Parts: sequence; structure tokens; C-alpha cells
Amino acid sequence: ICVNLLRMPLIGVPDSITPELLFALARMGHGDKLVIADANFPSDSIALETAVGVPVRVHGTTSNILKDILQLLPLDKYDPYPVKVMDRVQSDKDKAFEVPAYNLIAEASNLRPSDLSYVERFEFYEQAKKTFVLVQTDDRSAYANCIVSKGVIFQ
Repeated sequence: ICVNLLRMPLIGVPDSITPELLFALARMGHGDKLVIADANFPSDSIALETAVGVPVRVHGTTSNILKDILQLLPLDKYDPYPVKVMDRVQSDKDKAFEVPAYNLIAEASNLRPSDLSYVERFEFYEQAKKTFVLVQTDDRSAYANCIVSKGVIFQ
């Protein structure tokens, strides 16, 4: 049986949050970052360099997983861009390729699309390697990848 398919049997924890993901979130400190990646992201190779070392796989869209994670931890208020997204490659910019995922990610994090940091594709991969955990969704939307900075939980 694949443990990643189990639903969390706890009150208040969204169904999309697997036991592995909950454990990783609980281990994160303020300023730690996590990646929420789409189905096409090179998750296995990138995750090797994260603190967790393997991708945590979940079902759902990037924006829905982000929204669920943000029920459990705050964004870093000290980071000017607590949510970063992978920017379009130049050829997609040239043809004005629309990316609905940007608006959905902004909405899930209660930000405006202009509040997101748009990071060049290969720089995004490098930043992703330095995160605590990489969460891979089954989202097939284009550019549905974000890096999120965890904030401080005050009493």
C-alpha cells in the first residue's frame, strides 16, 4: 500500500495533506522554504538536494495544495516575496502565453499576481534545490510551480 494515498485522520487537517507532508511541515522553521510543483516538474532530481531528500507526492492542484498548507502555517512576513513562481520562458512570453496558475497561486496565498516574484526557469530549479521539502502535485497546468517561505507562528 502506498502511504502517500492515505488521508489524514485528524480534525482540522485538510484531506490533501498526507502524513509525510504534515511531518515535513512540522519540521520546518521560520524562513524555511518549500516547493509546490506541478506534475511536469523534475521533482526526483531536484528533491535530492532538499532537506527531506525525496519528493512528497500529493493529489490536487498546486493552488489547492498551497491553500491547504497555508491553513497550517503562515507566509513569511519578513520576506518581501514569500511566494515565488516559475516565470514563463521567453518563447511563451513572445506569444503572450497565458498562465492561469499565477492567478490561482496568488489567490490561494491572498496576494495579488503583482505581489508574486517571477523567477527564471533555471534559477527556479536552483532555488528549489535549497528548499526544505519539495511537494509534487498531479497538476498538469503550465507553470504551476511555486516556492513558499514559512513565517513565524506567534502565540
